[in-house]
Amino acid sequence: MNVTYYVASSLDGFIARPDGDVSWLDTLNIDQTNTGYEQFYATVDGIVMGRNTYDFIVKHGAWPYQDKPTWVCSQREFDAMEGCNLQPGRSVSDTLTQARALNIQHLWLVGGGLLAASFIRQQALTHLSISQMPIVLGRGLPLFGDLENTVALRPQHAPNRDAGFTQLDYCIDYATEAKPPRT
Repeated sequence: MNVTYYVASSLDGFIARPDGDVSWLDTLNIDQTNTGYEQFYATVDGIVMGRNTYDFIVKHGAWPYQDKPTWVCSQREFDAMEGCNLQPGRSVSDTLTQARALNIQHLWLVGGGLLAASFIRQQALTHLSISQMPIVLGRGLPLFGDLENTVALRPQHAPNRDAGFTQLDYCIDYATEAKPPRT
């Protein structure tokens, strides 16, 4: 099963402002018809997200992910949003076990950075697809939570798009230890 962290990030590595606000994305001149989102979403048959991401979606509108099986990793109780095909797992390991049992082939890790780090610690995150936006936020919620070890990445062919941002696609290589830079 592939697990992809598909996310937009500022040039300085933040996915949101400190309060979780992502309205900075709306201020950019991004051609929404040429982002590759539709092609990516067509490959996804399951969704996983952290509680803050889920709460953001609940606060800001209707459920956007159709009836795809969805896991929300959280220790706190919450109600399913209307239209959400919420699954019972609340941890990374429960999510992976249940997704495999449902024969999920491609799980999209929607957010956030703490959850992405948890998937990396379990060596379960297989791909990164980062839309690096032309903006410096200065501070905010980081692309990843704290990691104890470095993580080796293998660049993948990123499609050429003229949408106003840089697409960075990587496979995670857990078998290769990342080497420190030469000095």
